[in-house]
Amino acid sequence: MNKSNKMQSIAIPGASNFRFSGVRPEELGATEYTLVTVVVDTSSSVCGFAAKLRAAVKAIVESCRRNPRAENLLVRVVRFDDDLAEVHGFKPLADIDSDAYDTLAPGGMTALYDACFDAVAATEQYARVLNAQDYDVNAAVYIVTDGADNRSEMTARDVARRVGSIRADEAVESIVSYLIGVNTGSAGIAGYLGAFRAEAGIDHYIDVSDADASSLAKLAGFVSKSIASQSQALGSGAPSQLINF
Repeated sequence: MNKSNKMQSIAIPGASNFRFSGVRPEELGATEYTLVTVVVDTSSSVCGFAAKLRAAVKAIVESCRRNPRAENLLVRVVRFDDDLAEVHGFKPLADIDSDAYDTLAPGGMTALYDACFDAVAATEQYARVLNAQDYDVNAAVYIVTDGADNRSEMTARDVARRVGSIRADEAVESIVSYLIGVNTGSAGIAGYLGAFRAEAGIDHYIDVSDADASSLAKLAGFVSKSIASQSQALGSGAPSQLINF
């Protein structure tokens, strides 16, 4: 079977405009998986550091390849501006071509709430698909943005409802979620994002006030360590220990 036929498209119940893709369960070889979702803001405001942001996403995925539990990770990468688009759905690292991240070109507005809703809802639905086939699943979600929502159909309350749903869903052993603000040194963006994190029920807010190469490399290292920690926690019934940024 070729790589494209390994994937299936799945609708998110109760959200007719939201779909995602994931590798078919019969293609998987392990018995447990950590579902990793990395969501990247590609609105026009990231133009000044888009190349560094692409490099950070590549670094996260390349670090995951070196993880001792690499075969237990399924990674999905999503970009958002006016709309959401999968760079790729949930798939094993061996099937991911990092050159795909070169398509993360900026432009448009910021559908932040839609992106957060999609990330959590798709994770929950795919966990159900895998759990029905007797796979053990936990999850980690990372949303990277530099600004306030100005485009979404969904609201912060809609995101909070999906976060509550996935935490109550027995298909997911545990989930850890991070909202990550980059280039937040002006216009009160850090305060806005911190307040949104609390309203939406996202676990943690990480502030990366600068968007230089050093700061984004540090962010990539943090996300990689967090993914590794969450994967190692699978089977314990609890989320990973908090990794300091």
